[in-house]
Amino acid sequence: MKEQQVMQWYELYYKDIYRFIFYMLGDRECCEDFVHDTFLRAYMAFDRFEHRSNIKTWLFSIAKHIVMDEIRRRKRRKVLSLFSSEHDFASPFNVEEYIENKETIEFMLEAIQKLKPDYRLVITLKKIEECSTKEIAEILGWSETKIRKTLSRGLTTLKKMNAMEGGGHFEQTF
Repeated sequence: MKEQQVMQWYELYYKDIYRFIFYMLGDRECCEDFVHDTFLRAYMAFDRFEHRSNIKTWLFSIAKHIVMDEIRRRKRRKVLSLFSSEHDFASPFNVEEYIENKETIEFMLEAIQKLKPDYRLVITLKKIEECSTKEIAEILGWSETKIRKTLSRGLTTLKKMNAMEGGGHFEQTF
């Protein structure tokens, strides 16, 4: 029963969790491992899940902890993330639009990676994963007010980065 349930979650939420981890870390090679770690931790904690939040929110919360641990590890080792220009973007993105505008994608990925981790988390969940403010608050354990303020500050930072690069990158994206 437990194994079947987690496998069902895996089938339903694999792409969402993968995309979230990718945008947070910018490293395709680590994504698979961290996605599997997310579902392994969900399996191990299955009996402790209290259904106070929905499954997707709970899985994102697990993934967030894994990502934040990795960010701390990378800071200690001072490892820089490298980007590949060819990524597999599943919905909600329009693949054709991004193929036509590869420069925007690369700039956006690099800019998001340069943000403070809190800004990166909120922007990724809100703008890329299309989570509601309430869902993000549940995932991060923050108030909705803090989510809105962090999102606003993060987007302001992205706009400043965009302006410094000559503008034009985020008009249609953010």
